[in-house]
Amino acid sequence: MKSYSAASDDVIRTIQRVREQHHSPDLDGVTIAALFIFDLEATEPVLTHQGYPAQAVTRITPTRDRALGIADAVVVIDRSNWLTLSARKRDALIDHELMHLERVLDEETELSLTDAVDRPKLRIRRHDRRLGWFDAVAQRHGDASPEVRQAKQMIAETGQLYFDFERPEARAA
Repeated sequence: MKSYSAASDDVIRTIQRVREQHHSPDLDGVTIAALFIFDLEATEPVLTHQGYPAQAVTRITPTRDRALGIADAVVVIDRSNWLTLSARKRDALIDHELMHLERVLDEETELSLTDAVDRPKLRIRRHDRRLGWFDAVAQRHGDASPEVRQAKQMIAETGQLYFDFERPEARAA
């Protein structure tokens, strides 16, 4: 059975540090809480997003809950996964989750809007890229497949930002 607990102090410290390093002033004044999710008897991923396993998810707290003093946003983290991550990977995971939080700005003044309880109005920022690939389609159709075309477009736009083309055995040599 899925259970929740308050995230550990190291999670809170990581959120604070990564937020100060990479998300100031964008998230200044936004309160962020963190929860662990876990299931000691699970054989399948405990946390999913759109049907896929997820290391963490970020959700904006509804206004009615903010009125009760609950944080503006909550990061839910798969505890068993968190415990396996290095400090660098934890930082990257938290940075990813905080990137999802975006203030809603007034179109004319570009000032931050607030909700009915005078908290910063937020929205979820979508990923810069979304990959939906079928290996079999790429293998059958090669350059004609949407998968290969999308990969080539990403490479053209970003170089090797996302892909390391050197094979593991070549690195070992």
